[in-house]
Amino acid sequence: MKIKIHNEDELYNSFDKFEETLSDDLISYINNKEDISSIKEEEKIEIISTKKIDENKFKKSFEKYCNEQLILIKRQQKINRTKQIGMLIVGIIFIIFSIVLAEKINIIILEIISTIGSFSIWESANSWLLQSKAIKFNKLKAIKLKNSEISFINEESN
Repeated sequence: MKIKIHNEDELYNSFDKFEETLSDDLISYINNKEDISSIKEEEKIEIISTKKIDENKFKKSFEKYCNEQLILIKRQQKINRTKQIGMLIVGIIFIIFSIVLAEKINIIILEIISTIGSFSIWESANSWLLQSKAIKFNKLKAIKLKNSEISFINEESN
């Protein structure tokens, strides 16, 4: 992935006076390139500029960004797990209610309770099967990005 800039300020968010936060444009560009690359390919990032760049500062900011992404993904995994367990418990409770109350309540209400239980269990399974895989894929992409090789190329301006 090649990133061509004219000066170092383009790499950082203009609202961060310490220039520790990567610019939204840069993040968007990197994420778009990551989306179309294979998860198995090693990523190499080349920063091409017409002026000298503080390489250590950029690498530190880039690592900070990657670590923040991994923290967000970890939170997503925790929320997703909590949702899965909660929906599963609700589903089991409703199914048990429908079994226990089978002879005591109207058949329509029984079917509604049973359907809610089944739907809750299905939502838990769906979250586990589909959403967990998507979050895991995003985590693999973030790890790949964090481990990418970063090089700097200084091109003299014409």
